[in-house]
Amino acid sequence: MKRIEILGLLAGTCTTSAFIPQVFTVWSMRPVPAAAISLPMYIFFSAGVIGWAVYGFKIRSQSILIMNGITALLALSILVYKCMYG
Repeated sequence: MKRIEILGLLAGTCTTSAFIPQVFTVWSMRPVPAAAISLPMYIFFSAGVIGWAVYGFKIRSQSILIMNGITALLALSILVYKCMYG
């Protein structure tokens, strides 16, 4: 693995890990309505990180693919909560 990919994995781990507490906070509110969660923001954010994951796949960058794939799953879990508990 190239050094630049290792840097990408380290940076991606930091940004993805920073998102994890948000997921736990949101899901611990269940079944409280998610009025404070912006539906458009999470739709666009999810689409963006999915796009980055596809980009990472196309250019064969493991760090971009893996980290954005994980972040997409985390963001989609918040989007699911918003859709379920509005």
